[in-house]
Amino acid sequence: MSRIIRNVVLAAWCGVASPAVAESVVAAITPPLPKMALPSPDIPQGAALDVEAFTPVSMPVHDAMAPVADMVMRQANISNFGSACGPSLSMAVAIDAMLAVRVSAPCIPYDMVRLEHEGLSFTVPMPMTGELDLLLPALTADAVVKVHLSDGTVLSADAEVPDARNYARVALQWDGVDPGALVAKAPKVLDGTLMHLGQSVDAKGSVLHVFSSRMDTQTASGVVRLSVLAPVTASNCKSGHEARVRRGVPGEPAATYDLRLKGLGCDAIGESLELKNVLQDLQLSQY
Repeated sequence: MSRIIRNVVLAAWCGVASPAVAESVVAAITPPLPKMALPSPDIPQGAALDVEAFTPVSMPVHDAMAPVADMVMRQANISNFGSACGPSLSMAVAIDAMLAVRVSAPCIPYDMVRLEHEGLSFTVPMPMTGELDLLLPALTADAVVKVHLSDGTVLSADAEVPDARNYARVALQWDGVDPGALVAKAPKVLDGTLMHLGQSVDAKGSVLHVFSSRMDTQTASGVVRLSVLAPVTASNCKSGHEARVRRGVPGEPAATYDLRLKGLGCDAIGESLELKNVLQDLQLSQY
């Protein structure tokens, strides 16, 4: 190593060499690469070159997106449980002239739906699975049930229930929040049941109470005292209650009518009054 290079290396080691000197050292110890031209391809004289333009193959945007769109549409019609979103209503006849109703709407869980039968209705929330099963007393032998979903869809089903002709049934529909109740008081010898259906959480909600007694197996006679139990709350102390009644008794014409119970005043909030003169009693006996 020459004296100059040795001095520069020592200076760089001690941190006193300038960048220019360092570059000269690199240039001194790195031999330059030879400048060589890349050879051109040998083309025979007189040869004709066919040049063909390159045309890329492209798929139209709508065709390329079609499979994705189909997949999105299919997934949009599938519930979280993997079942199809399409709603359906089925109905079968059960014992005691009851209707076994099944509503399937997997893509609207927890939504409130309205069931309608013979001019009366009640609201009920769909369960998490979107599959609703319930029993509904048939109010006529030619039973028709409609279901109104929250998205505006209306489903309908019908069934023949000949045994419904053997039952005396009084149904009371309450509308709005803080609904009242149907009260039936009968001798123990009379066979009767009282069924509560639905849930009302706002002004659009309704509940349905149905008293039933089979007539063709009566071994005793008696009177069923029917009355209305009306709670007084801040939401109805001025406006009162709205209700609808349907009365169907073998041997009598069926009747449906509305009830309008006057508000009892907000001084009565917290009270629950039984109104005994708004419904006709049931006279049950063999026929």
